[in-house]
Amino acid sequence: MSLSRPAKRPKHILIFGGTGDANRIAEDLMHEFGRDIRLQLSLAGRTSAPSLPDGIPVRIGGFGGPEGIISYVKSEQIDLVIDATHPYATEISGNISQACHAVAMPCIQYYRPGWEKTPKDNWVQVRSIAEAARILPNHGTRALIASGAKNLHAFEGLEKTWLLVRTVDAPRDPFDLAYGEWLFARGPFSIESETELLERHQIDVIVCKNSGGNATFAKIEAARKMGLPVIMIERPGAEPVTQASSREVILKSVQKFLEQ
Repeated sequence: MSLSRPAKRPKHILIFGGTGDANRIAEDLMHEFGRDIRLQLSLAGRTSAPSLPDGIPVRIGGFGGPEGIISYVKSEQIDLVIDATHPYATEISGNISQACHAVAMPCIQYYRPGWEKTPKDNWVQVRSIAEAARILPNHGTRALIASGAKNLHAFEGLEKTWLLVRTVDAPRDPFDLAYGEWLFARGPFSIESETELLERHQIDVIVCKNSGGNATFAKIEAARKMGLPVIMIERPGAEPVTQASSREVILKSVQKFLEQ
């Protein structure tokens, strides 16, 4: 009598998300590897109505630092971690890297390439939001602030620069917008809509992060077309983990992992 081999347990992959890239990576993995994997998506819960991929379990909320991540990956029997958080989410990426290193957990960080300046762009490159706020009055009197909902307090007290602050949700930290107005909107945006927005509000300078990707690149193209300066907050250094600069590289890395 022959005995059949027990079926292999699907590899459990935890994706730290919160970006459109994370959703597309999850969909790519399900399409490519199907029954060979089990996916879970983890979100910090900072956005009130996040866009989510269909059919993939989602965990919402923080972990309490590296120790919490370690506890979770052990209890859930995670086999592989993919960090597809925002390029500027350095705290959570650092926690993920530290936790995975501590327990020898394979970890892939999706690090999408930033936008590259062309001769037609007028970028003023800075290292922080505080630096961007400090030099803003030197570059315009009506600014589109498109740097996200964190650390907006740096722009308080700019009495000579009117601010159009665009975020997905209202910021959780206190911010007194005394001279300007809010705009709650979620990308992707088109060049036409961004151009119309800039013209309607008579914007003469933009502040944003070099997030990369296509969803919010239209404002850069509109600024280029209109000859507007862009105060570009450059990226912080990447964490020392295995990095993938495209979804195709993610798929190849996961394929290699499954073949081990």
